[in-house]
Amino acid sequence: MIESLKSAAAINATLFAKQGGEPAKDQGQADAAPLRQPEPQMSEAATLSAAIQRLISERDAHKARAGTQEMEITRLRAVNDELRRQHEQTAALRDYYMRLATEMLVTLKQIDGTIHDLVQKAVGPNSGISESVDATLMSLARRLSPKGAANDHTEHRS
Repeated sequence: MIESLKSAAAINATLFAKQGGEPAKDQGQADAAPLRQPEPQMSEAATLSAAIQRLISERDAHKARAGTQEMEITRLRAVNDELRRQHEQTAALRDYYMRLATEMLVTLKQIDGTIHDLVQKAVGPNSGISESVDATLMSLARRLSPKGAANDHTEHRS
C-alpha cells in the first residue's frame, strides 16, 4: 500500500512538472513534435487513476474487515459475559450442595452416635452382644454404601 502511494505521488509529481514546469509551446513547436506527449500523459493519468482506485478499494476492504471484527468482538464479549454468569451460578450451586452434604454428614454422624448409645444402654457395657451388634451395624453400613452394595453382590455370587 505504501509503494502504491509512493508511485502515485511520483506519477502525480511528474504530471505537474510537465504541465507547470515547461513553458507553453507555440503552434510551430507543437507541430514539430509528434503527438506523443498526450499519450504518455494519458497513460500516466490512467496509471494514477488505477492506483487511486486500488487505494480506495483497499481502504473499503479494510473498513469492511474492521466492521466485521468489531461485530465479532461484540459477540465474543457477550458470550464471555454469559459464561462468567453461568460460572458464578455453578460455583454458587456447588457451594450450596457442599454445605448441604456437610450438614447431612453431621446429621448422620449424630444419628449414628445416638443409635450406638441406645444400643449400648440396652445391651449393657459388658455384654458380648455388643460385638455382634457392631458387626450387624457394620454389615448394614456396608450394604447401604454404594461401594459396599457392589461388594456384597460380588460376595453373594462367589
